[in-house]
Amino acid sequence: MSMLRSAYLAIRSLFFDEVCMACGSPIDESLGGLCMRCRYDMPITDSCFEQDNLVYERLSALVPIEHASALFYYAAGSPWRTLIHRFKYGGRWHVARRLGRIYGAELKASKLYADVDAVVHVPLHPIKMVRRGYNQSSYIAEGIAQELGVEHLRYALRRRRNNPSQAKRRASERWDNLDDLFGVRHTEQLRGRHILLVDDVLTTGATISSCVEAILRAVPDCRISVAALAVTRKIDWMI
Repeated sequence: MSMLRSAYLAIRSLFFDEVCMACGSPIDESLGGLCMRCRYDMPITDSCFEQDNLVYERLSALVPIEHASALFYYAAGSPWRTLIHRFKYGGRWHVARRLGRIYGAELKASKLYADVDAVVHVPLHPIKMVRRGYNQSSYIAEGIAQELGVEHLRYALRRRRNNPSQAKRRASERWDNLDDLFGVRHTEQLRGRHILLVDDVLTTGATISSCVEAILRAVPDCRISVAALAVTRKIDWMI
């Protein structure tokens, strides 16, 4: 999306009570942030209704998890990729929370996630938090937790090192320097519970797997499921 188009949508939102967060068209508040056309065009995976799906197959081969899913597919040139970049780097954190609520409604409709006790998000390092001002995954998790009616454990995990952004690294490099990257702050919050671990985009699964391993080392009796807002359809492991 061009800078001119982004500026237009930002100005337009000042004059309407509600606009579609994807295309900027005026909508009724009851639609929950997306116009009917964009909701219809969203590349939904429907993976939260199936145990064996792309996300589960990708992650279960790496770490022990209960269930895993993503709301929609992430692809170059897609307006949904642009939307993710907008809330990840453009300060539109409210978009992340609204998408979280849409995703949470899907998860609530699935029987697979009925016994989730709490939601945990993938944390940012404090330095990156200061630079960005917020963690988009935290807002996605907040929206999901609201719809599921469970608590959002905001401080359960911590990132020990300020490693480079995964988004700009090749698939083969994403596994480097992930050992002991995450730590668990409050083991008592996770002990014996079914936790839903939330992130924005799943590609290789390196970051999520590192989180899962850290939790299970600290709390072996914790059950973990994963919810990524978006997932790539395939990975070229050699690039």
